[in-house]
Amino acid sequence: MRLGIISDIHADPKALRRALEDMPSTDALICPGDAISEYRFCTETVQILQQANVLCIQGNHEVVLFGGRNPAYLKKCKETFPVEALDFLATAPLTRDLTFDGAKVLLVHASPWEPYDEYIYPGSTRLSRFASLSQDFVCFGHTHVPFVHREGGVTVVNPGSVSQPRDQDRRGAYAVINTHLNEARIHRFSLE
Repeated sequence: MRLGIISDIHADPKALRRALEDMPSTDALICPGDAISEYRFCTETVQILQQANVLCIQGNHEVVLFGGRNPAYLKKCKETFPVEALDFLATAPLTRDLTFDGAKVLLVHASPWEPYDEYIYPGSTRLSRFASLSQDFVCFGHTHVPFVHREGGVTVVNPGSVSQPRDQDRRGAYAVINTHLNEARIHRFSLE
């Protein structure tokens, strides 16, 4: 089974469309959060995610918007945008434990441990903790820096950002997991 992973879209429907057009055929799509920005809700982005049947969780930007830390903007959103679009992300969980073709996948936005909003980069000493998890794959975003790392029996996947890369490569990024091969690969695409 092939799983597409898109993250940190930040209300950029154009970049999201480019990622999905570039992505090879997949059996399921998942998003580890930040589909929107805490100060920019985008109905078009949500509609694309809904039409593609993407399984989403909330990232830190959704938590700020829907968790009441930005009440004025949330009030404006409720007055402006369709309730179905808002509810799609407002009711999304903070984490998901999924199983695809027997492979266990944990979806978090930043870290499975406190502090949950921690930035985990390639080469981090925190990566060794992933070996203790029972999942085959752990997918997260938050850093906007894509990487794949194997720790014990766990493959750690950060697909990077669809719209706002923060590493040396200025292209958008996503990842594809192949559960049959027990591997994940990062893919880059032009944002222009």
